[in-house]
Amino acid sequence: MPSVPFPVITLLVLLILLAKMYLHGAKPSRGPLCFVAGCALLVLVSALRWSFDEMALRQLQGYMAIALPPLTWRCFANLTGQSPQRQWRLLLGPPAIAALLHLVMPAVTDIVLMLLYLGYGITLINVARQGADIFEFSRLSDSPGASTMAFAAGGFLCVSGFTDFAIAIDFTFFKGQQAPLLVALSQGLILPFLCLAILFTGNKPAQPEKADARCISVQPEALETENEAQRCHQLELMLVDRSLFLDPELTLNTLARKTGTPARHISRAVNQARGCNVSQWINGFRIQHAQRLLRETSEPVTAVMLESGFVTKSNFNREFTRLTGMSPTAYRRSAGNNPAPDLKSG
Repeated sequence: MPSVPFPVITLLVLLILLAKMYLHGAKPSRGPLCFVAGCALLVLVSALRWSFDEMALRQLQGYMAIALPPLTWRCFANLTGQSPQRQWRLLLGPPAIAALLHLVMPAVTDIVLMLLYLGYGITLINVARQGADIFEFSRLSDSPGASTMAFAAGGFLCVSGFTDFAIAIDFTFFKGQQAPLLVALSQGLILPFLCLAILFTGNKPAQPEKADARCISVQPEALETENEAQRCHQLELMLVDRSLFLDPELTLNTLARKTGTPARHISRAVNQARGCNVSQWINGFRIQHAQRLLRETSEPVTAVMLESGFVTKSNFNREFTRLTGMSPTAYRRSAGNNPAPDLKSG
């Protein structure tokens, strides 16, 4: 029975992920689309390079490998509040230098690739360590997952950098005897998981935990400073009065524009005043709204979820359980088996 080359399996996985992005209900982002397509093309070229060992394929593989780290970084950087100038410098500067060195000094390509992957990987990890609020252009429901997945993507880039270094050592001392195995491991473990980290941002399940009343309270009590107390209280009044928290596409940047408050000020006020990030803070208001609908109407749980500003049922159930200690269905049962008529107007 003929065996299927491992890179072919990896390529099929990447193509399935790419197709799933197109078939998904929500509009896919250009960054993740380009990244997944780039990974698939890199795997294809790498497989051809190791099968035929042509000089043209070596050069193409090298340039594509150079392009992958900045493309990965770009998928997350465009969700942050970094200035466009800085983003373009980091996106084009290092890979341009790496491509030039690859062209004029091929012998140092492996070292350059290792430094490139490690540099972007560490940068992504540092961005992720700043917390979910750094992703101010991401939907608030997705920002915690974006932080987690950015950290994972950075970690995978670092692993890939060390893999390239290991391949270089193998060629230097062992004539490349273990190179095919190292390449297969790199393709089989790093690239698909890197795609998954970006594709499924925000879908990581979490264990229920005790609700933190500071994330759902609208009373300016027990605040660390008077300025942050006043700012947080004013923001909460605007959230409730204008029902801003019900917008499922709400981002920190959008919230900043609608309230006239800089994003970093919102983040600092919420962190200091309520002891949580902006996503958890907004979810507190959404869960309060969902609780009222579950108590006072007979609407299906899915309808309640959508009217409360949530996009996915998994996120709604997770946050509801985290803040109330029970599922939405159990909460409705505990509130009584005969819910009141639908109180929505018009």
